[in-house]
Amino acid sequence: MKKRDLTFIVFFVLVFCLSITYLFQTSYAKYRKQVTGELNADIASWIITVNNEDITESRTLENEITPVFDTNQYVKANTIAPGSTGYFDIIIETVNVDVDYNVEIVDSKEETDLQDLVLKQYELNDSGTRVNITNHTYSQDFTKNTERTKIRFYFVWDDDPTTETMNNQADTSYQLDNDATKINLTIKFKQKNS
Repeated sequence: MKKRDLTFIVFFVLVFCLSITYLFQTSYAKYRKQVTGELNADIASWIITVNNEDITESRTLENEITPVFDTNQYVKANTIAPGSTGYFDIIIETVNVDVDYNVEIVDSKEETDLQDLVLKQYELNDSGTRVNITNHTYSQDFTKNTERTKIRFYFVWDDDPTTETMNNQADTSYQLDNDATKINLTIKFKQKNS
């Protein structure tokens, strides 16, 4: 065999292999396809109002929460004294919240606050059933798109010597140094996860 014939055979085999490879690629290309598509999904709403204020982009309530004091013939109306009781309402509307969520309300006291003014119980949606509050914290799970939830918190100026934090002398000193008192509430909303 001549060198020329050998070169021709090698060249022929090389062209044949390239041709076969090209044919396989083009035949596979008939079955490969790239397509694009879109996934359309609604995004869950998270619009919350507390006492008729939208808190979605707010850190504090603009309006104060107004307490109602139980009448007592020995205490001036709309004032609080040791042993006084009362309540206030938190109304939460989450009709535009599309996920289940948890509400946590904490009575957070600072050193300068009246330590004996404490949240004792709560009542949900005028049910008539009062539930005791422990550790200054209320926590409850709610279902998405709840139209309106009314939470009534009952408070007391604790004057029981076995449970009070401040004694009578401290109560008197607090009154001399302060014209009013407050309860600081922290209200947290958290989405429930699966």
